[in-house]
Amino acid sequence: MDPVTLGLTRGAAVLGLGVSGIAAAEFLTSRGVASLLLCDRDPGKAGDPAVASLVARGARTRFGADWLSDLPAGLLVRSPGIRPDLPELKEKVRAGAVLSGEVGLFLAYSPARLFAVTGSAGKSTVTTLVASILHAAGLDAVAGGNLGASLLPLLPRLTKTSVAVLELSSFQLTDLSPDPERAAILNLSENHLNWHTGMAEYRAAKERILGKKTVGVFPVADPSLRRLAAGREARLFSLFPPAKGERRLGEVWYAPDGGWLLRFSDEGVRRLFPLERFRLPGEHNLLNLLAAVAMTDGVAPVGAIEEAVSRFTGIPHRMEEVPGPLGVRCVDSSIDTTPERTLSTLSALAPARPLLLLGGAGKGLSYEPLVAPLKRRVKDAILFGRAAREIAKTLDAGGVPYRVIPDFDGAVRAALESAASGDTVLLSPACTSYDAFHDFAARGDRFRLLCGEAKERE
Repeated sequence: MDPVTLGLTRGAAVLGLGVSGIAAAEFLTSRGVASLLLCDRDPGKAGDPAVASLVARGARTRFGADWLSDLPAGLLVRSPGIRPDLPELKEKVRAGAVLSGEVGLFLAYSPARLFAVTGSAGKSTVTTLVASILHAAGLDAVAGGNLGASLLPLLPRLTKTSVAVLELSSFQLTDLSPDPERAAILNLSENHLNWHTGMAEYRAAKERILGKKTVGVFPVADPSLRRLAAGREARLFSLFPPAKGERRLGEVWYAPDGGWLLRFSDEGVRRLFPLERFRLPGEHNLLNLLAAVAMTDGVAPVGAIEEAVSRFTGIPHRMEEVPGPLGVRCVDSSIDTTPERTLSTLSALAPARPLLLLGGAGKGLSYEPLVAPLKRRVKDAILFGRAAREIAKTLDAGGVPYRVIPDFDGAVRAALESAASGDTVLLSPACTSYDAFHDFAARGDRFRLLCGEAKERE
């Protein structure tokens, strides 16, 4: 009997009632779990219609300061933001409880093949593109994990020939060893240091994505990640072709050369398709493309890869243009929750000098890398949210002008009112949304609504 099933025989609790927690609770209820406890620190969750529906079907609840007290010694399903080493959880694990997450629950019951993607940036784009490529190849491919909607409701239709493509965050990988068929670590940079104890723990979590027989996908540009290819079958991707002496049989390299993507294998160098098939701008998106092609090499034929790439227009809230006032370009990149992502977006939008909306809830990261680019590439910086003052201190030290408008709606409206014809208003916050929104998508949706309202007022 697998650990999850064994845990269920002793009762179950769902810890944290966000998107993943509710999905896990719905799944457990559908399987007839007799004793289900729903726990959340926020007493306001009691008024959530989804929680009320679960209670009507027999679930019990616990909210507030003692939300982790008196847990069952059975299956404990934690939301990604809850550290697995909290004293209350460690105590229950020592008593025989099984700690999992919504993704772990999915993997325990899924018959599908597994492809997995992690990294500090680009995970959602690569995960979505990989699933699109596999679908174009005729495979039953579904994308999920940290990407958004839970895959648990899809379990009844998945088979051994299906492919689940999962985006996995460091939060999910901290106590998860998924053992995928193929896995990519796209990049590593400082991220989530308000949650992790440091970069060593963050990196270790990312590396847990690699099982013993997993085909790894790594960037050539990061020597520390490239070293992970040693001793395993691997695919490497790079913006530049390798020197002839560095080409090794059994590895695959990708590089644009004269407008083409190239592959190197035991067959030598081969052209795949023209780079012009890919519509997304920016060097970071080119790296995302290369990673997705590396992930699907040998699984999907080149024709299917080219077909999917030519149709791919990106993901919501990542450099997504939304309707706004006449003559003003409004760009929703709410998914940019680190300074590194904001820098990638500014680079991709060049030579445009946008009115930039920065702020939200910080991750314990430095905003220093933003200083020089903001001087060169930004017409106006408007800071909002909980992190506004911290960002302001860094910009002050660097001599970067800015405005602070704490309220998100007020900041967006101020940017739209200041914009002249030909300007770009960019939401690329470099911070999470958790000070005012339940996720980056809700923040992006609010930005779209405010831009639309400004258009209607014309």
